[in-house]
Amino acid sequence: MKTLTIAALAAVVSLGLWAVGRDRTPEVDPIVSGSIPSGAAGHSYTITNSVAKTACLAERGAAISGRSTRFTADPDCDAVWPGLAGARTWTQNGDGTVDVLDARGEALLTVVDGDGLAYEAVEPANAMVTFVAAD
Repeated sequence: MKTLTIAALAAVVSLGLWAVGRDRTPEVDPIVSGSIPSGAAGHSYTITNSVAKTACLAERGAAISGRSTRFTADPDCDAVWPGLAGARTWTQNGDGTVDVLDARGEALLTVVDGDGLAYEAVEPANAMVTFVAAD
């Protein structure tokens, strides 16, 4: 009888250890890997005015809010569109349009996602300005 009790007790302990080991989460893989950084670093654009035949560079930077990011344009962007060198914010409106705003928060241009990697100005109506991704 003692042998049967010890065998039953050993079986219960083994079953308990098996059940406890089964609930444990697997060990984390110790391999260290690298990753490619997200686009958080910013996006560069070549901005062109097809009528004036001018171009400049600008960059969309870090997030300011859920829909706005910092925006900086080279000083020669004023030749592409008046006041564009003073642009400070890129704000997505939720309707597919994006406002490029100056330091006072006034829209200099409103652009919409165009063909491929380009944005095309829709406001003001006479702005023949295109933003093409440079990165």
